[in-house]
Amino acid sequence: MKKYIINVLAITLLLVLNYSCQDDYVSNLSLDGKVTISKFSVGNVEGTINEKTKTIKVIVPDGTDISKLSPVIELPEGAVITPAISANMDFSTPIEFTVVNGSIYTKYTISVTEQFYIAFLGTAPNVNGITEDDQKAAADWFFQTYDNAEYVSFDAIKNGSVDLNKYRLLWWYFDGGRNLPAIATDPIVLNAIKNYYKGGRNLLFNSHACAYFWDLGRMDNTPYPRVIGDGTGFENGDTWAIGANIGAHNVTNHPIYKGISFNQDGDGYNWVPTIGPGWREDHNYVLENIPGTLGLGPNNNEAAYVEFTTRHHAEWLGVWGGIRDYWMVGVMELKPTTEFKGKAIYMGIGGFEFNQNEQGTINPGGINLYQSNINKISKNSIDYLSLKN
Repeated sequence: MKKYIINVLAITLLLVLNYSCQDDYVSNLSLDGKVTISKFSVGNVEGTINEKTKTIKVIVPDGTDISKLSPVIELPEGAVITPAISANMDFSTPIEFTVVNGSIYTKYTISVTEQFYIAFLGTAPNVNGITEDDQKAAADWFFQTYDNAEYVSFDAIKNGSVDLNKYRLLWWYFDGGRNLPAIATDPIVLNAIKNYYKGGRNLLFNSHACAYFWDLGRMDNTPYPRVIGDGTGFENGDTWAIGANIGAHNVTNHPIYKGISFNQDGDGYNWVPTIGPGWREDHNYVLENIPGTLGLGPNNNEAAYVEFTTRHHAEWLGVWGGIRDYWMVGVMELKPTTEFKGKAIYMGIGGFEFNQNEQGTINPGGINLYQSNINKISKNSIDYLSLKN
């Protein structure tokens, strides 16, 4: 019986195969069409096509309105694309396109970004000429982190060999003392940077460079006492931090703190460590006695916060770790004004060192346990200030 069943199945299979081979079956599928984009361009800029990832990236000059672009695309014969290519397309966010030809299709994601540059500002003729250890460490990190970074010297500004408007951001990490270098306050240089800032470009100043905001005229002459540390430093076993609760105001959601893991005390006070035990230069450039100077004591008086931030059109972003009132300002954002249309970050707080010195007996190797926090806050600040205003 089993042999009979197997024979019947074999004969049936042969009949089916024979019928299938002789049947004139016609398919409606068209599988011969090509669905590859051969060219995608915006103006004179041609996009880079990656067939493996099915992405196309177009980098246009800074200042291009990417919300109103009229791209040109080359498709295989018979292919159509959805959504259709038209004038004034908005590429503010990447767009997914589907190319269809007959019965086959493929999808591409097309993104358009602006090519812009950011600059590290300094007195040396080039990066290799920087001698101050923290400035050199900051510059090295900057150029390792950003491929659109360039170096700009004050001398190049004075002799007119650089166009500052090429850059969305100038970062000056000056850690060389309370007296600014003469080239920075040279009238030609000062006027060039002032016009740059007034025109809507952005600034990030660290340590003693914060003094430049007064030279530029962005900070007025309200006589706040300034704590300016510029000595050789000392060692101790403390951890120094930035406090991100400014009196009643929790500022941990500001862009410069994006992705930062804060330590939090029992009362909800948030702080981020910046330098661990060992040698610290203590190079502050901070403001203190804010309530007393404004005649709005005591130190926890909310009116002092309102007056300071309103008067200077600023957002108060950081204090010495542990301070829970409005006594001092170590970090702030200077918001755009009708005169100064750019944004700026004032990072004057001590302990924000890019190179913890290899000195003393506590930490002779100079390994800062919290260097990653400095790097992260710096990157956040640069990325924030690199956004188009």
